[in-house]
Amino acid sequence: MFDNFDFEITKIFKKAEYEMQDLAHPYVGSEHLLLSLLSNNDELSKQLNQQGLYYKTFKNELINIVGKGSKKSQVFLYTPLLKRVIENALEDAKEDNKGKVTPTHLFLSLLEEAEGIAIRIMLSLDINLDQLYKHLKKQKNSNSLLIYEIGQDLNKKVNMQEKVIGRDKEIEFIIETLLRKNKNNPLLVGKAGTGKTAIVEELARRINDKAVPLELSDKKIIELNMSSLVAGTKYRGEFEERLNKIIDEIKQENNIILFIDEAHTIVNAGGAEGAIDASNILKPYLARGQIKCIGATTIEEYNKFILKDKALDRRFQKINIQEPNPEETIGILNAIKDEYEKHHNIKISKKNIDDIVYYSNKYIYNKNNPDKCIDVLDSVCAKAKIQINNLELKGYNQKLDQLKLKKEKSIINQDYVKALKIREMEDKINKELSTIKNKRKNHITKSDILKVIENKTNIPLLENNKLIIKKLKKDLFQNIIGQDEALNKIISTYQLKVDTKPLSLLLSGPTGVGKTYTVKMFAKSLNVNLIRLDMSEYNQEVSINRLIGAPAGYVGYQDNYLFKQLLDNPYSIILLDEIEKACPKVLNLFLQILDEGYITGSDNEVIKFNNTIIFMTSNENVSNSIGFSNKVQDNSFLSKELLNRIDATVQYNQINSETARKYINIKNKNLNEEKILSESNYQKYGFRELDRCIKAFESKKSIC
Repeated sequence: MFDNFDFEITKIFKKAEYEMQDLAHPYVGSEHLLLSLLSNNDELSKQLNQQGLYYKTFKNELINIVGKGSKKSQVFLYTPLLKRVIENALEDAKEDNKGKVTPTHLFLSLLEEAEGIAIRIMLSLDINLDQLYKHLKKQKNSNSLLIYEIGQDLNKKVNMQEKVIGRDKEIEFIIETLLRKNKNNPLLVGKAGTGKTAIVEELARRINDKAVPLELSDKKIIELNMSSLVAGTKYRGEFEERLNKIIDEIKQENNIILFIDEAHTIVNAGGAEGAIDASNILKPYLARGQIKCIGATTIEEYNKFILKDKALDRRFQKINIQEPNPEETIGILNAIKDEYEKHHNIKISKKNIDDIVYYSNKYIYNKNNPDKCIDVLDSVCAKAKIQINNLELKGYNQKLDQLKLKKEKSIINQDYVKALKIREMEDKINKELSTIKNKRKNHITKSDILKVIENKTNIPLLENNKLIIKKLKKDLFQNIIGQDEALNKIISTYQLKVDTKPLSLLLSGPTGVGKTYTVKMFAKSLNVNLIRLDMSEYNQEVSINRLIGAPAGYVGYQDNYLFKQLLDNPYSIILLDEIEKACPKVLNLFLQILDEGYITGSDNEVIKFNNTIIFMTSNENVSNSIGFSNKVQDNSFLSKELLNRIDATVQYNQINSETARKYINIKNKNLNEEKILSESNYQKYGFRELDRCIKAFESKKSIC
């Protein structure tokens, strides 16, 4: 009998048979079917409960009227009425073009028969059957609409979503806009990750809880994805036909609020050659208030697509969604932490939440709250669960494999006593293995948080500063010769670095004494990304575009620019080599960088330099005081404003004979030091001159 039904409906019939046996009735009737429907924990039973129809109440009334039998029947006989109910439900399901019978089909078919014990009992319980029938019929017809097939009902989805905290002002603005007579279509505009979609989901939750004005209490928010709307429309006119059908359904239902996430996608959607795009189809209905629509998009996409279409823009009420401040973000994370504790089985303290928000805001620049803090919270909880030592597990598995071989060998030799002992050993190891696998860390620490942020940003947060300084001293003094005073000043300045702005050092001195090489060794020792700028390439005013991008209207606008790589590598060393060759307009760019620690690119992207170290090298001789020696003072290449923002000026010494001998000895001990020194002009050209002479002597061709 149950061949044409799925598992859910088959289970309902089986429950009806169980109710018949429990009451010791001789047949399965409409009353037993209704008992089964009421005991099923689904949407239909909840709606019947709301109408005052409960399982216990109905069963007690059934016993009072019909009574209970004395002998349970083992044969299940369906009454003619119940058979008609089932047959009518099948026919009704076929008319829906689905062919799948649902509990609603069965209940509506039962009401349509308008007779039987179930109907009489419901009438005795004062259930308004006409109102119930109209409500369920309307709902069934709504579920068969196209918009429900390609859209998502947020009123049902939000039950499993996280609650939204601290957005009451924005939600009230949306409600106020929806209740307006004209221009009643809210458009949420804000940065990515600030919670625009979550605000709409919170509105759907409030509609479910009836925490909205009466005019919105029966509304449904249906999310419509433009890709689903366009999918499958191969021929001209299919897209327009589908969208117009959805608009007609919304107008007919009169209780649907359309939600379009990424609202900029309606511009040009479906607009193939000779076709009209979605925005132009929607415009008249949005203007007349025949449909209500909530949109959400980012600031950049709003400016690029919607703002340019003035007719579309005026049909929406723009609502700016600001990024929540740290205090509001802490409130959001405290509100949702219970759900993450339950999912990960990890205890999250308020101190953990404070640390996550503090360090996320401090080191993660290219994302926004609350998205980045929630992302870190989820990642930290996941990381805390990884506690199984793979090497330890491998050792246990190897022991089990060895015991298995010994056990099989003992069984073959019929030594069952030994095999039993080996089996006991296996059980013991399996218990230990199970304990290790089930062992989980039940809390998170500050180091867990810092490690996750370190992985996301490439900024070292857990390294021992003393060990870093020790390694840095060793690497620099081993590779840089004759500049001990300069290296000590560089290292002492580095130890004073703060996170609020970049560390800046100007290395000045004669050519070939190791200024650029010092920076390269510095970056290598710290294992830091090095961005080297040869400032002779930036001797024109327009070369500034290579650093922060070309302005709008110029060639190269919105192309990648050099400083954009700091978004992925915020912990970097920037070398401005031979800074005296740069254009003064380019140098002025670094005034704000050195003072405020950030700069804005041509695409309005804020580039932060908080964790960078900026080295500048110059062949000019800079005095210890602010300004330059008398030789270059009148023609200074650095402005007083820029020089005043540099943290330290480091003067490199000219190479003397002792330093030159030491360098030659390191390069090749078998060379004649005196001859190389006499034939080379190392005082003027530095180590590069010595390298040329050493190579020449090694090839026995003195060209010094």
